[in-house]
Amino acid sequence: MSNRGPVSKVKKEADNRGGRRDDRRDDRNTNKPRPRPDDKPRGVGAPDFRMPDKSAQSFTLEIPKKKFTGRCRLFVGNLPNEMKEDELKKMFVEFGEINECYCSGKGFAFLRLDTRAHAEAAKETLDGKTIKGRQLRVRFAVHGAALRVKELSACVSNEMLYHTFSVFGEVERAIHIVDERGKPTGEGIIEFERKSSAQEALKNIEDRVFIMSAQSHPLRAEMLEPKDDEDGLAERMIQRTPQTLKEREVAPHFADLKSFEFVYGQRWKDLYKHESERRAQLEEELVAKRRQLEADLEIEYEDYRAQMIREDLERQKRELERLEHLKRERSRGVPPPMAPRYPGNDGPLGRPPPTYGRDPGRDHRGPDLDVNKILNSFRGPVPDMGPPQMGMDPHAIGVHRSLQKSLGLADGPGPMGPPPMGPPQGYGAPPGGFFNGFAPGMAPPGPVPLHAMGGPHDYRPDLKRARR
Repeated sequence: MSNRGPVSKVKKEADNRGGRRDDRRDDRNTNKPRPRPDDKPRGVGAPDFRMPDKSAQSFTLEIPKKKFTGRCRLFVGNLPNEMKEDELKKMFVEFGEINECYCSGKGFAFLRLDTRAHAEAAKETLDGKTIKGRQLRVRFAVHGAALRVKELSACVSNEMLYHTFSVFGEVERAIHIVDERGKPTGEGIIEFERKSSAQEALKNIEDRVFIMSAQSHPLRAEMLEPKDDEDGLAERMIQRTPQTLKEREVAPHFADLKSFEFVYGQRWKDLYKHESERRAQLEEELVAKRRQLEADLEIEYEDYRAQMIREDLERQKRELERLEHLKRERSRGVPPPMAPRYPGNDGPLGRPPPTYGRDPGRDHRGPDLDVNKILNSFRGPVPDMGPPQMGMDPHAIGVHRSLQKSLGLADGPGPMGPPPMGPPQGYGAPPGGFFNGFAPGMAPPGPVPLHAMGGPHDYRPDLKRARR
């Protein structure tokens, strides 16, 4: 089904030329390319299409020279039907290396030589040569995988075109057309190795906005329809039909004044002039519209930049306001938004955690200690640590003696010395005993004011001296 379209087009062109069919377009080879192991599947308009991130310096690299390109393919027509591929190769092998040779058996064949120069030499030598009573016709084959691109900027070079369109497939040739003075015309030609790559590039350019540089317009692309402007239509190619013979009965001449030929010829010339004027007028209108669009886009672009700057300033303003709000909340003791909160609203962090049976009014730093009981426990002899027959534990005696020395209680009689002469300075008891059971200067048990504490493990001055 895919080959019927090009074949119908070739037949239509043949009918327009008087029944002569141009078999130089090899749709067999372009529609069904040879598979290669390194090829990757490509879908037309693939969503993962990405342009290469190349700098201007990378485009200055020289384009590699390639062999066996589409510009080196030759079409050989008017061959004898019994011509074989081996015989055809022997005719062309003297001009260069042959990569492809296809002989249809219907009077035409295709060959691909290594370089364009070798193909031109073979064409000049063998075109018109008689083989087995037939005069050969050698032409360059039509390149069916070429694109013509328009709206190119003056800064786009051949190298830039080559590297840019390489993302669609292997590129054989890419040029930016210039005039006789070397000025770029804004049109270019890209020749791909495969027709599927050219179709993919054409599909992406038509469906999307493809811009080559900062100041360029979106590209336009179309399939290249090559024209033979080198050989043209030779006399031997003219079909000797009755219509052709009738037209050639009149030789070329200038029409006489006041003749019928002069009258209708003048009317045709007036129509030509009118067409030229209309084209020029239309071209001027289109140029004016292009300039107006460029001016409008310039103004809109400035407005767009101003709008982006305003939005950026607005975002910065909102961020500053948010930071100022957080700063004020922290100064008032309000936790940040991400701080954990307990159920309820009794405080900044919500209701405090449950007490699990404890009295909230009590101080839960530990049990109350009886200082007199602790001091009296270190007075007198060392307590018996075991049965009488085992004696006292030497470790217990050492610990008890160390504690008595640290408290100044190791001067009395008995195994550990004489009885103590009294409590240390600041802890002496009057003759009537301690008042309410506490020594003067000793803090009663219970919560201690924060201003009276020197730290979580602070000691009294006399105990500090004893510890030293």
